[in-house]
Formats: sequence, C-alpha cells, structure tokens
Amino acid sequence: MATKDVVTKVWIEEGCIVCDACETTAPDVFDVTEDTCLIRPEAMTPDFTKPRTDLISDAAEECPVDVIKFETVSEEVPDEQPAPVASAPATASPASKDESKPATATKSPEPVAPAVAVAQAPASVAGAPDPSIAALLRAATTRGGSAGIMRRGDDSFSSLDGDTKNLPPEARQERILEAARKAKSEAGSSRRAFAGGMALATGWGAFGFGTVVSAGPAFVRFLMPNVLEEPDPRVRVGKLQKYVEMPPGGVNEDYKPQGIWMIRLEERIAALSTICTHLGCIPNWLPNDHKFKCPCHGSGYRQNGVNFEGPTPRPLERFRVLVVDGLVIVDKSKKFRAELGQWDMPGSFLTV
Repeated sequence: MATKDVVTKVWIEEGCIVCDACETTAPDVFDVTEDTCLIRPEAMTPDFTKPRTDLISDAAEECPVDVIKFETVSEEVPDEQPAPVASAPATASPASKDESKPATATKSPEPVAPAVAVAQAPASVAGAPDPSIAALLRAATTRGGSAGIMRRGDDSFSSLDGDTKNLPPEARQERILEAARKAKSEAGSSRRAFAGGMALATGWGAFGFGTVVSAGPAFVRFLMPNVLEEPDPRVRVGKLQKYVEMPPGGVNEDYKPQGIWMIRLEERIAALSTICTHLGCIPNWLPNDHKFKCPCHGSGYRQNGVNFEGPTPRPLERFRVLVVDGLVIVDKSKKFRAELGQWDMPGSFLTV
C-alpha cells in the first residue's frame, strides 16, 4: 500500500482578484461571486475534498495571487491510484511488462481511472499555456487590466473587520462569507437607491413638463407688453338720409347696445349717450311719454337729453357726429356737455 497526501480542509485567504481560474478547475469546490471567491458549503467536509485532492491542488497552483490554501493528511491508497500507468515509458523492460499483468488483472474499480485521467488531462495537452498565466490574462482582459487586478487585490476584503490572517481556517472562511454577504447587501441598497433616485427624477421631470405645458402660455403672456386693445370709438350708424326722414322728436334705438341714441330735432340730428349722469344706469325711452326714464333712481330726461326730474344733476352727454361718403359716423371719444355750453359747438350735431 502506498501513501498519498489528501486534502481535508480548503479555504481562501485575503486578496482574491476574482479571476475564475479556481472555479473553472474545480467548480464543485469553488464559487466565484461578483466580489470574491468562496468555498461551497458541501466542500467543507473531508469526505468531499479527499477525492478532489488533485483538482484542489491544481486550482491552488493556477491561482495567480496564491490565496487558495488547504490542509492535507497522509493516507494509504492502492498502488494503482497514485499516478496513471499511461505515463510509464514505452521502452519498459519485458520484466516490467510481465509484472504489470497481474496488476491489470487485480486493478481497482473502473470509475477511479477516469477521474485521475481527467485531473491530469490539462497538464498533458501539448502546447497548452500555463494555467496560472491563462487565468491572469483572463482576469486582466475582462476585469480592467492590471490596474483592476491591483485594485481588486487591495480592496476585495476592505469590508472585513480586523486582521483575519491569524484566525483559524473555519473562522476566516466565516469572516469571508460575512464580508461577501455584506457587500451584496450594500450593492442591493445602492441599486435600490439608484432606482429610487431615478423614479424621483422622473416624477420631478413630469411635474416640470406639466407645469410648462399648463403655465407656459400664461408665462409668455406675462412677458408680453400689457397693452389694452380698446374697440374703435367710431361707430357707423347708417346713411344720413335715414335720419333726415325721421320726424322731429323721434328717437332711433338701433345702436343702443353700442351706447348711442340717435335723435331728430327740428333742424338738427344729434347722438345721445345712453349713460345716466346720476350713477351710470341705462335709462329707457318711453315713446308715449316722450322721455327717457332711468329705472334705477327715477331720473328723467326729455327727448333732447335735458334732465327735468329725479336725482340726476345734469343732462345726458352728446357724442361727436360727422358724415363721411354719405354715412353718419358717431365718434364716442369726443363728448359735448350742455352745462358747459358745448351743445352748440361744431361736431355736436348735424344740420338738416
């Protein structure tokens, strides 16, 4: 019986650069996360690690930063297990061939030989690059180059509390697992904070857009000059002949909505304002009584606009009248008042 060193415990030291080399070599032992490398829970027992001694040893050799550590014990194994017979020289002596025949007849169960052959296959491929160099190149090209390797080597375990180098392997592994969980939790919090910030920014953006859409026209109107657009004070009230044919004492109310009464006097045509000179109400023309009567306070005016009853203090006002191309035009911007002696001024009437 021969002896062989078999792995009973494996762990990861500080400084992992997350190069994926160990998981590629022994995926059932190593679990490479976003921030570090962990030992899978099922690989914490000697019964699991012993059959994978060669794989763990290869992974440790391929690690570019040498952070994979393991403990071994010596155990007796059958003579056929230490190394595959394929590596024996082709020029073996006849005696050696004869001695190998009994061994072939009494070799161990078939599943052991394929496992050893698979473990040794990477090293026996002609021209294959060194596994450590391949892992280092893969890390450098996919995770930020040499600067990324150095940064990850310095910062991977910055979240660990205290010095873990002097801790037992079990405590060190537990500390690494705790640091990895903490890093994942912080990453999730950062993503949630980012998502919340984006939602808040989107909400404020929508609010701003709605404000611009709703208040934009009002704001533009606020910036524009505050100019009042008053209607044209000149009102065309029809042909002159219409008023010439009116009987003296007549009142035309066609333009009362525009604030104008056209009146026919003995030899004149005038335009009266419909605004009561008391408090600004609109009087009514009473043809049977031949007077204007204010419904608000009882003020009364004769057909010519002179006040004669009620609280009104003065006669109605007259507008300027003129004829242009046979049309009578009333200019409301110019007024004539009787108490000021203006009813005989040119423009306060038309002569017929």
